[in-house]
Amino acid sequence: MTIFEALVLSRWVYFASVFVLFGSTLFWFTIGGESASADRGRLPRSYAATKRLLRVAAPLAAVSGLAWLTGILANMTDGFSNIVDPEILRVFFFETQFGPVAIFRLCLFAGLVAIVLLPWRDRLSLTALLVTSGLLLVSQAWLGHAAEGGANLRGALMILAYSVHMFAAAAWVGGLPALLFALVEQRHFDPDAAREWTVDLLLRFSAMAVIAVALIVISGIANAGFRVSGSFDKLFWTPYGEVLVTKIAAVTVMLALAYFNRFIALPKLSNASMTGKAQIIRLRVSVAFELFLAVLVLGIAAVLGITPPPQ
Repeated sequence: MTIFEALVLSRWVYFASVFVLFGSTLFWFTIGGESASADRGRLPRSYAATKRLLRVAAPLAAVSGLAWLTGILANMTDGFSNIVDPEILRVFFFETQFGPVAIFRLCLFAGLVAIVLLPWRDRLSLTALLVTSGLLLVSQAWLGHAAEGGANLRGALMILAYSVHMFAAAAWVGGLPALLFALVEQRHFDPDAAREWTVDLLLRFSAMAVIAVALIVISGIANAGFRVSGSFDKLFWTPYGEVLVTKIAAVTVMLALAYFNRFIALPKLSNASMTGKAQIIRLRVSVAFELFLAVLVLGIAAVLGITPPPQ
């Protein structure tokens, strides 16, 4: 496996894991309205499935994050064989701008594993995962293109745009697995109750998603502008531009699907004269496909992050 392939794979798994940790945890804090614990009680199977997913995602994030760091070291030292050199490790961790961030992230990885190994304490464990995964999302800005802006206003704005982009994307995409768990569990509800709960659940999730999508679009445009110093024509006919256009196309399909669910499928379900069973099934399938597209987008983002922007 080449260094590029190792970086893409590790970043892909890392993004997926951390997005799930942040988004699915946030889901259980937001869908409950005034009392998230009430929904955890009404949807016990979904909450249990989310806990299992989080217990898998946490060590995956730690391992893939470690692999990503290893890939960065290998890329800087022209090979995996050099990364075990104590002197190279000393220089990287203590004499480069990436070192302090890398050490901080290693501590966060250890924290993730500790959280899921300790006895689960609902709100405390969820809060710890939300904070830790959030710190991982924002800290990775200092390991990518966003760190190239320098210690000035432009650099700060680049970090801010990147952080907003990651938080918004993780809230939307990372919440999809928990949403799907909840929609599937509602098969066991009374038909009328299932329709009422599905509508209520999707309305609450879509309200958050609309805000997230707006932030994703705004911060995404800002990120692209920073990469090309405001000259968007540089994006044409370059490897970076091709990957970016591919990502935009995939995200556009996701947005179209989300729009259909929110403004076409959901009103049909609300106005259904019967239980709306067929509409509920179609919505579940649609959310599952949206999740599939999200995984593809994360893979494209993994490639984009290590593709040199046009000069």
